[in-house]
Amino acid sequence: MKYADVILPLALPRNYTYAIPPEMEASIQPGSRVAVQLGKQKRYAGIVKSIHELPPSNYKTKAIQDVLDKEPVVYPTQLAFWEWIAQYYMCNEGDVLNAALPAHLKLSSETVLLYNDAFGDDFTELNDHEYLIAEALQIRKELRIGKCS
Repeated sequence: MKYADVILPLALPRNYTYAIPPEMEASIQPGSRVAVQLGKQKRYAGIVKSIHELPPSNYKTKAIQDVLDKEPVVYPTQLAFWEWIAQYYMCNEGDVLNAALPAHLKLSSETVLLYNDAFGDDFTELNDHEYLIAEALQIRKELRIGKCS
């Protein structure tokens, strides 16, 4: 089993480790943006800092829920720079991530998806999950991200 240390956009004292589902192993690498659950219902977009095979000893890991992009959005040199910034300014990497990433790359349970009429209704290039969300958006015009899982 592989595990990923994930930086979350929160003021947390440390990064959390999540299990990588076998079907996602090939698509996750350091710098990838992933959807993870923190607590019982909060869902966040985090950045994978590192991948390893050591499970945490003090808590049971949750699985990564989704890979949000095909390519990593942060380069390894940026991750190293974020770590340096956090140490230098005595803050945590979550604060640095929150300041460094644009708002549209952040995901929280309060995120709302809005239907865009300009896209049209040609959903042929969407996978099954995306298709269902697009259909629901077409009907309701607005969905909370928590309802899309």
